[in-house]
Amino acid sequence: MDLKFQNNPPKKCAGFIAEQMDGEIVLLHPARNIIIHTNETAALVWQMCDGINSIDQIVDILIGVYPDARAQIAKDVPDIIQKLRAQGALDGG
Repeated sequence: MDLKFQNNPPKKCAGFIAEQMDGEIVLLHPARNIIIHTNETAALVWQMCDGINSIDQIVDILIGVYPDARAQIAKDVPDIIQKLRAQGALDGG
């Protein structure tokens, strides 16, 4: 993960909305003509990116809900945040 974003809590970019379509969750930004197809986990992570929750806090929240998936969550959350940032759906993180 890019070090300049490591300590900045990720935040949703303005203008995106989440819609459920054909069994998947899609992040849409109508004004910028961006469509991002996600799974439920990525959509949940995106929703928790409020500019307050750090990456570690998001990981801890998800581990609290899904304790058996601790290792997978710790690996997946930073990857998801990096991908969403690269796709323009997040600032920071």
